[in-house]
Amino acid sequence: MTDLSNFYPIQSNEILREYLDVYMPLIIFGLKQYGVNLNTSKIHGDHLGLQVLSKDEFDKCHELLLQISDLIHDNIIHNRRNRVYRFKEIPKSNGITIPRIEIFEPKPNADISKLRPGIEHIAFTVDDYDAFANEFKRRDMPIDKEVISDDGYSFLKTIFINGVEIEFGNHELGE
Repeated sequence: MTDLSNFYPIQSNEILREYLDVYMPLIIFGLKQYGVNLNTSKIHGDHLGLQVLSKDEFDKCHELLLQISDLIHDNIIHNRRNRVYRFKEIPKSNGITIPRIEIFEPKPNADISKLRPGIEHIAFTVDDYDAFANEFKRRDMPIDKEVISDDGYSFLKTIFINGVEIEFGNHELGE
């Protein structure tokens, strides 16, 4: 039986806040090096992205998340389950609230040894995504991926900054 506490800080609101209290200052510091201030009215906390390593872990994390959140979106994306939950008690750390969490299974045929279980990314929405993305690129910030989808959802994701990818988008996940 997998001990989920090794990778997934979702057993309680307190553990989740402790996790955020450790990582949020590192993210804030890393982004400040590129001139991005998360504590502005134009950037809003959106969600945590939780990578699991198997269908079994997905199901176990789902049960844990139902204790501290409500399921608001359930879908199959890239041939894998993807769910979004809204926290019953929205965690806040360093002045930033993160109201949702997304959980996803590995993609089919993924090399599990190359995946990083646990909180894979922290996502934010920005009021003017196009201007933000252009400024992000102008400052040579470390972009791993940018997606501009046909349905109007756009986002970019950094390479790891202090152990976590940071995502900026134009849309609240699951809403």
